[in-house]
Amino acid sequence: MKTILVIDDEYALVESLTDLLEEEGYRVVAASNGKDGLARVMKENPDLIITDFMMPIADGLELLKGVRALPAFRSVPVVMMSASNMAQMMDNRRLKLSAFLYKPFQADELLGIIQRLIGKGESRKSAAER
Repeated sequence: MKTILVIDDEYALVESLTDLLEEEGYRVVAASNGKDGLARVMKENPDLIITDFMMPIADGLELLKGVRALPAFRSVPVVMMSASNMAQMMDNRRLKLSAFLYKPFQADELLGIIQRLIGKGESRKSAAER
């Protein structure tokens, strides 16, 4: 089962993304800031990271730099999301972002990006058969 790490300080968003992604067959782990998120990266070895841009303690850019500094995780796809206009100034290629989503976004948009980057989640039927 593919693991997605969701990092955001908005509890309601984390909960809704967790429900959505688990329904699609992904395993979801969460963190509420970039510092805790980086620790979860090393512990959980996610297949994909979804992170907010603006968070307390360590923001999405600090998290991204930390992930890219770890050789074992340099190729993990990172999807950043934000409602901030400041985020428009980022150069996704230079930062090695896999995708960027402006909040609010549609669930289908996020799922399309995830499927493009890591493939579909495991269906409930195949997981139950094991």
